[in-house]
Amino acid sequence: MRVASLAVSFSLVLLTIAGCGGGQKAATHIETRPLGETEALEIIREVLAERGFSNLVQADVLLANNAQFNCDLRVNGHPIGVEYVTDQDHQSIGAIPPPAGGSRLHVLRGRVPSADPMVPGEMIYVFFINSQNFMYHFNPTSEIRANVTFLDVDARLRRDLNDFLSWYERDVVQR
Repeated sequence: MRVASLAVSFSLVLLTIAGCGGGQKAATHIETRPLGETEALEIIREVLAERGFSNLVQADVLLANNAQFNCDLRVNGHPIGVEYVTDQDHQSIGAIPPPAGGSRLHVLRGRVPSADPMVPGEMIYVFFINSQNFMYHFNPTSEIRANVTFLDVDARLRRDLNDFLSWYERDVVQR
């Protein structure tokens, strides 16, 4: 009986040792991608609508550095624009000046060009959202847990946009 008990104990020790070593899988690469522009713009539209901004259009915008681009969303009747900057946008817009004063929110003033070149365009505050700041693990499995999920980047985008709108209402509208 005692020999059988020792044999079982010894077998358990061997199984434990075997389970700790060579049979482990190599670390799996977690593939990420940025939140797609279509999904991002839908989230942005939802947040803008929740805050009472529903008349949205695209608009050409001219920045102070003479970079001109077609802004994804402009709120008619308010000097607000939102640009979700993808890798493709970086190529077409060119260099976008960094945020003023190290701000976490990347807001730049620009102008919506007027049809009459003698009339200065309407001033606009454009909130630039860099898609590379919204990377998430798009295909988690039971073996690989996502560190950043779609829900995480969705929540962060909503928070950042609400921060921008709060800044606009507090620092621009209230002036």
